Order: sequence, then structure tokens, then C-alpha cells
Amino acid sequence: MKKFTTALVILFLFISDYSSADFIPEIKSLRQITALEKKPDFNISTSKSGGASGGFNLGMAIIESEVGFAIGAFAELDAGGIAFQPQANYWKAGDQNNFEIAGLIRKYLGKKDLIPYIDGGLGVNFYNSDEDDFTKLSIIIGGGIELTEISPSFSLLFDGKYKLIINDPGNISCFIFTAGMKFPFK
Repeated sequence: MKKFTTALVILFLFISDYSSADFIPEIKSLRQITALEKKPDFNISTSKSGGASGGFNLGMAIIESEVGFAIGAFAELDAGGIAFQPQANYWKAGDQNNFEIAGLIRKYLGKKDLIPYIDGGLGVNFYNSDEDDFTKLSIIIGGGIELTEISPSFSLLFDGKYKLIINDPGNISCFIFTAGMKFPFK
């Protein structure tokens, strides 16, 4: 308990010292000089939205010759033009429906207002139809375009994916076309 209290007091002193140091003119001018001497930070992200973001999408699903709707939500962690994107998706077409939890790797191919991308990954599918009810792995490949200059608070996405749900008696192939919005966390 004594070590915890000591650590807490030291942490408090560092925080309070840092916040009150700006009121001392000598330290403030020293910090300004040090800031000028630092090398500039370079943003290595090829995407204008870079960093973390989240969003949703809506669209059309084509599964085994049946057309239906698709809806999804995602988060994105962008690190220099390559992003990890966990997703939760749902689609329904005819008597079939599927809930999917997926993880994709996305590669952005540009830096301008209109940024094309390609992506791929794996998903776990909870598929249900009149004939089948199973949980299986899927392989996902796709791509799309991100429009970043619509607003500083969001960007638009137009996306297409091919998903192959691996099933024992026969694989299930799906095409998903969506439009969505992405909101950067700043």
C-alpha cells in the first residue's frame, strides 16, 4: 500500500508540475525553443482519414442466385495506408440469412480525394436457411473507393466483396455491394 501511495504522489507531482510550468516564463520560452528544434513529424498514411475510424454500410447481397439486403458496421485502424478492419455484417436473401464477424486487411492505393482500395480477410459466418444451419469460416476479397472530401467529419465508401463460405456439402458464394459512411475519431 505504501508503494502504491508513493507512486500516486509522484504521478500527481509530475502532472501538476507539467501543467503549472507553462506559467513560468523561463520554462515556457525554453519549451518553445525546444519545439522549434524538433524535427517535423511526417504523416506516413496514404489515406487522408488515417488513424482510427468507425462506420456503417448498407447495400445489396447476391447469394446463390437470390438477391437481398446487406447491412454492416466496422471499425478501422489505419497505419500508413494499410488498415485492419474488424466488421460485423448481416445479410438476408430469400430464405437465407447470415451474421458474420470478419477481420480484413485493407490497402489504400492513393492519397487524393478519391482513394481506391483493395482488401481481403477471413470471417466467421452464422448461416441459416430452410435446409442448413451452421457456423463456418469464409474467405473475403474485395475493393472499393473512398471519397474523403465530402466533409471533414465523414467520408463516403462504395464497396464490393466476394465471400466464399466454406461448407462441407458445397461452398456458398456471395457478392455484397454496399455504400456507407466512415467517421474518423479525432
